Amino acid sequence: MDWRAERDRALLLLEREKSPPARADAADLLFQLAAEEPARAPEFAGVLTRLLADAQGEVRRAGLGLATLVLPREELVDTLAARLTDPDVGARLEAVGRLADLSLPEIRGALAPVLQDAVPEVRFEAARGMASLKHSAGLEVLVDALDNESLRFRALGALAELEDPRALPAVKRLFRRWLLSPFERTQAAGVLAKLGDAEGVEWLVKRLQKRWSTDRALAVELCGEVKVPGALERLKAILDAPKDPCRGAAARGLGRLGEPAALPWLLALLDDVSAPEDFRLDAAEGLWRLGLPEAQARVRAAAASFTSPEAREEIAELLQETP
Repeated sequence: MDWRAERDRALLLLEREKSPPARADAADLLFQLAAEEPARAPEFAGVLTRLLADAQGEVRRAGLGLATLVLPREELVDTLAARLTDPDVGARLEAVGRLADLSLPEIRGALAPVLQDAVPEVRFEAARGMASLKHSAGLEVLVDALDNESLRFRALGALAELEDPRALPAVKRLFRRWLLSPFERTQAAGVLAKLGDAEGVEWLVKRLQKRWSTDRALAVELCGEVKVPGALERLKAILDAPKDPCRGAAARGLGRLGEPAALPWLLALLDDVSAPEDFRLDAAEGLWRLGLPEAQARVRAAAASFTSPEAREEIAELLQETP
């Protein structure tokens, strides 16, 4: 079916349907139609106005997602900020989360009041946004989120980005907690290592040796991100092992390490058309994050060599990122 016909059908459902779930599905379909092809976005400007003005919170929430596709940056910031006090928790959460994702200095003033929101998840998204700006106003919120199983992993990521040493005692307590999942313990170790704690570094290096552990890929990538001693040599050894399942993680870790010496190793994997496509995508990501003009040019040139629609989409998204 033509996407315009689907759009018009969804709009008609919004007008005529009384069932909230059916109306929410119609609104979500409108967002998905716009997201499928960026060139369509301008034709959804009128749809955006309709969704944001709807009385149903779930419909407004879909509208906020659509706003990220339709509006220029300045208008988007204003639109999202205007919904930070939306009476619907879902819409409010959507607004603050998408605003936090922008990581723009000008959003700090809008996010600060949201740190006092009555809903923990909403407060967390505001604190995450503050952390992306290297501002510690949401530190207490992020530390509290370490006790929330649904937020813990992302809270650790935000604390790593914030790099505030005041978080060290809380992260260390979590790291030593009994029955913590391997992924969470390794993520906590990454935060400890980034804050200069030797115990975190020791854990990450030890996990590199656990070849079949579920969290090894995370540990491999974190070794590059937090720049553990000897990371360049350790990650190259994994990258050079043809049967090592963490070759892709090593490629991403080398990119985060930022060592120019990794350039030829990553290029070799990117250009190896016999390698699994996932590994080549990881090499592309590693090269992109190295930040070297030559590396970025080679990733752009190699984009056409990926054959699956999923890989092409992933490469296209990578090329939109700022290294």
